[in-house]
Amino acid sequence: MAKPSPSRTSRQQRSAPIVEPPARREWLVVLLAAAGVIVSGYLGWLKVRGGNALLCEAGGGCDIVQASRYASILGVPTALWGTGFYVAVGVLAALGLAAQRWLWTFLLSAAGAAFSLYLTAISLFMIGVACPYCLASAAITLALVAVLVWRRPAATSRRSPLRWSRVLPLAGVAAVVAVVGGAAIFASYPGGAATYQGELARHLARNNAIMYGAHWCAHCQEQKARFGSAAREVPYVECDPRAAGARPDLCNAAGVRAYPTWIVGGQKREGVLSLEDLARMSGFSGPASKSGG
Repeated sequence: MAKPSPSRTSRQQRSAPIVEPPARREWLVVLLAAAGVIVSGYLGWLKVRGGNALLCEAGGGCDIVQASRYASILGVPTALWGTGFYVAVGVLAALGLAAQRWLWTFLLSAAGAAFSLYLTAISLFMIGVACPYCLASAAITLALVAVLVWRRPAATSRRSPLRWSRVLPLAGVAAVVAVVGGAAIFASYPGGAATYQGELARHLARNNAIMYGAHWCAHCQEQKARFGSAAREVPYVECDPRAAGARPDLCNAAGVRAYPTWIVGGQKREGVLSLEDLARMSGFSGPASKSGG
């Protein structure tokens, strides 16, 4: 009996169907995604309901970030978009990450991690504060990427979509699209928080509310940062006589002893106030009042 030629055997081996390994449920990914749902869901709930985050100082980084224009995308709290991302990743991992599903999960996680790092950079370098919950969410997205790299199914052929030479360029594209798309939305869409901040600042000015402070006061800067781009519309009196335009006489007449000091509707309050407190004290009920966290 004639033996098959080596070339024919080689062709048969190349044309043989490739058997994919069975899909594996990645419970570590599910666990990380569940942690992300808890963190982002809590922030989203606070954004909708209002109030201060647990373990965060009132008027601190969490409140300032939540009051910024970056806390909403297309009218929906940014944290709730994150919740949707974590749910999607968790569901895919629970279904089992066969080759194609792993690829989609990895690309989604790369995009989520890039966007989370982008928001973290905005928080630290543009707003100038750190939000522990936001940092925790960023750490979770990076952990998801790391675990998915560790649990990548084996590439079974040279044409496999799981080869790093194919995966990494796709992940880079996903990350760039996420960051550029988010930046474009922030640049073009006014957002409920920014509108609310401006309306509240103008309402305070119309009702003769006054914030007394000093240019060197860190807490005064925190208070202004809560108004975002509308900070210049906040009715403000400079108390340091060395500063341009200072009115120490008004500060003395008002009995100012600490910075910042607010006088709103006859009430005198010291320290950084949440937008929610200022709205309640001044009787403001703007169309986006629930976003004033």
